[in-house]
Amino acid sequence: MELTPELIQGKLFSFRTQAHKFHLDTRSFAEHSALGKLYESVGDFTDSISEKIMGYQNGKRIGVSKTEEIKPYSEEAVNTMVKEGLEFAKRLEDWATKKNYVDIQNIAQSLSGQFAQTAYLLTLN
Repeated sequence: MELTPELIQGKLFSFRTQAHKFHLDTRSFAEHSALGKLYESVGDFTDSISEKIMGYQNGKRIGVSKTEEIKPYSEEAVNTMVKEGLEFAKRLEDWATKKNYVDIQNIAQSLSGQFAQTAYLLTLN
């Protein structure tokens, strides 16, 4: 499915909320810390990417965004979310490249880096 501003924003909202829920539900301090850093940074990425998309589109607001259902905590669900975050960041980078939204390409690379760092931190349990 081709990315749209609405899909991008909705996916970012979903990642932030899901990471926050996992952060609250884990019993591992290392996981709690890693997921806390992730949900805070994804919130910042969501704001920055949304504002820049609107800027590239001459101020046109992003329409209604759908968010995904929040999944219950499990180690497998956490690892799946992080993997999906890495995949989404790559799709976002490719989308921005096609649109020539250079700054969003860079932010997508940083988003990928944040998910990669989280993947590593989750191995420290």
